[in-house]
Amino acid sequence: MVSNGGCVVSKRVVLLANNIDELGGAQRVVQVLAGGLASRGYDVTIVGVEPLGERTAHVASTYQVERLLETPYPKQAGAELDSLRAGALRKLQAILDAGEPGILVTAQVWAMEHALDCDLVGWRTIGQFHSSIEAAAFGKDLDRILRAYRDVDQFLALTSVDAMRFTQAGLNNASWLPNPLAQWPSEVANPQSRTVTYLGRLSAEKAPMTLMQAWRIICEQGRLGDWNLNIIGSGPHDVQIQAAMTDLPRVQLLAPVADPYVALKETGILAVPSLIEGLPLVLMEALAIGVPAVASDCSAGVRELLDEGRCGLLVNRGDAAALASGLCELAENDELRARLGRQGREHMLAYERERILDQWEQLFESVNR
Repeated sequence: MVSNGGCVVSKRVVLLANNIDELGGAQRVVQVLAGGLASRGYDVTIVGVEPLGERTAHVASTYQVERLLETPYPKQAGAELDSLRAGALRKLQAILDAGEPGILVTAQVWAMEHALDCDLVGWRTIGQFHSSIEAAAFGKDLDRILRAYRDVDQFLALTSVDAMRFTQAGLNNASWLPNPLAQWPSEVANPQSRTVTYLGRLSAEKAPMTLMQAWRIICEQGRLGDWNLNIIGSGPHDVQIQAAMTDLPRVQLLAPVADPYVALKETGILAVPSLIEGLPLVLMEALAIGVPAVASDCSAGVRELLDEGRCGLLVNRGDAAALASGLCELAENDELRARLGRQGREHMLAYERERILDQWEQLFESVNR
């Protein structure tokens, strides 16, 4: 414990997530926060409820890593699931009891639902939701969020607009804090790149098939003949993407990458065709490296990142023709791409890791008062 202007702030932080192995945005944010807070002298432990795929290599020398389960929960309810959950809760309680109470940050609602069944006396709790309130309602998570987070010390949305809407929905403890960039790229992307990149999960809410339809429109119009489309990711729409590629020129389907900047440095335009989003980390990373975007107008976070059009083009979501038009407008105008890229990189300075960590420390002081 340390005293800061009369306010006693615990230096122990536990970050709890559904899993800590996925390449998704929430997991990456947990890792960035863990490393950043540890570098500032906090005693940090990150905890995943269950494993997912291959275990991610964490910087264990700077923070502790725990998983509550060795195998995922079974899909069907029953005695096995109940037994595994009881064991997971015992392990979580043991982790919490291994030192003085501090601050518990739950990155996802399912993780919070586990924490609620533990003894949290003495702990300050901060709950997060890493998407928009619209996404919560669409995914049928809103009622769970309202139940799980109603009594936490602070609930964090990603934008002020979403915080206001969560408050209107009944969470009087709602505030907002954006996610940080993992790193600041020292160099900008190749300005000569003629590649449109999609980087993310291949699933319905991300709408990669809308991008494939847009690319078909572009090809049928005979435009962007010197441009390529790279689809980088995996997910349930793999097969559909592969089928759509068979008669489309200049399209590649590539495996997910651990370091997005490897792909983004050779990208000319980022395509974000999503139907729902929060504050997409991949969009932040693209803008930080000077890559402008064409994105669907699907969340307050996307509008905030694109600064209402100063850092990229917004198009109607689910509209392949509008997406095709936006891609052509940006691809065919080198000066516009360069200007939006410069403005995007400048705009992302506000999301640098150290600036966001400053805000986290201010939040810790606030919840400890």
